[in-house]
Amino acid sequence: MSLYAPDGYLQEWEVGIPSSEPVIVQGYQAHTAQWVLHDSPARFRILTCGRRWGKTFACVAEMMKQALEQSRSLCWWVAPFNRQTLIAYRLARRALAPFIDKARNGDLRIELKNGSVLEFRSAANYDSLRGEGVHLLIVDEAALVKREAWEEALRPTLTDTQGRAIFISTPKGRNWFYELYLRGQDPEYPEYQSFRFPTSSNPLIPKSELDDVKRTLPEKPYRQEYEAEFLEESAGVFRNIRACIKGILEPPQFGKAYILGVDLARKADFTVLTVIDVKERKVVAFDRFNQVSWQVQIERIVKMAKEYNDAQVIVDSTGLGDVVIEALEQRGLYVEGFLFTNKTKQQMIENLQMLLEREEISFPELPELIHELEIFQYEMTKSGNITYNAPKGAHDDCVMSLGLACWTLKAHGPMQIFV
Repeated sequence: MSLYAPDGYLQEWEVGIPSSEPVIVQGYQAHTAQWVLHDSPARFRILTCGRRWGKTFACVAEMMKQALEQSRSLCWWVAPFNRQTLIAYRLARRALAPFIDKARNGDLRIELKNGSVLEFRSAANYDSLRGEGVHLLIVDEAALVKREAWEEALRPTLTDTQGRAIFISTPKGRNWFYELYLRGQDPEYPEYQSFRFPTSSNPLIPKSELDDVKRTLPEKPYRQEYEAEFLEESAGVFRNIRACIKGILEPPQFGKAYILGVDLARKADFTVLTVIDVKERKVVAFDRFNQVSWQVQIERIVKMAKEYNDAQVIVDSTGLGDVVIEALEQRGLYVEGFLFTNKTKQQMIENLQMLLEREEISFPELPELIHELEIFQYEMTKSGNITYNAPKGAHDDCVMSLGLACWTLKAHGPMQIFV
């Protein structure tokens, strides 16, 4: 039987499980805009949605439909970070309770009595997503997922199964998710269909609430986050990113001066080393690593600094940074510390903003750096102050390393952004 009720609402999900009587699951009610998603026959559906539109509920329902109506289906929910997959997993586990054979909370896997499997995966390490034949793929917050995760890992999982995919996200500028959205508007791609759903298309959100949000948010963040518009640049922090992608990494050249920006980490985050050619203002060396001892980190910093003509080193001195700085100085390096506070971080980030807008720096095609620049965001505190950070669960180590190196460029003129 069809999982969907004929009036366009999922008031009752009536399904048949082999060797058992049909059962009724009470739950989800689709509003009118959600029904547009459910009614689409496209193999690839792309949804740009405003905040609180209901995309998680709608796509969990799509997974259930596939898993319950097509025995032995493999369904994947893939999100940028584990926290987001956990939300969908909990919804699906509650709704599917009568049909579950096994549920493993440790690896977010649900096995149904009809042989179907639902898995909830993170795209952070997309190499782990290779090798499976998937029948339905949901890519949650797709604008925050790396292009390489889709092209190199996820798209091949749909090949032998002729599987389907749904991409849902709030837009973040005009990245690969935007390109997919345009493909869904192009009649040359009949398997793709795209939709734009502002928050206001959810009838459960009071108009008064949206009116208040519109009054209190800047125009561009409101258009992006609530109207689901693809702005020419993200309503995040950095603009003109793609115009600054030029050249390749280069070995050191005799007589040139270099700056090495170092953002330190130990376990969860990454230590990132970024070397900039002072005269040409371009990134010529880049290293990113984690889960190594402080001594190993110090050795890698020393090696890169000495290789690049005893580069001037600027290091995040927050936390244990002073200990690292002292060790580097003992190795004969010229080192400066940068203590992160709300004020100094804002100054550093706004310096980097200006350099990117003016195309006064450049860097090669470095996927980790570019991704972090594209998703970096700001928030307005209740007291009216601005804070800068990566989205929850994401990294900003590449941004910080580049920002530190660019901060030191200020001392080398002719560019002077802050007096």
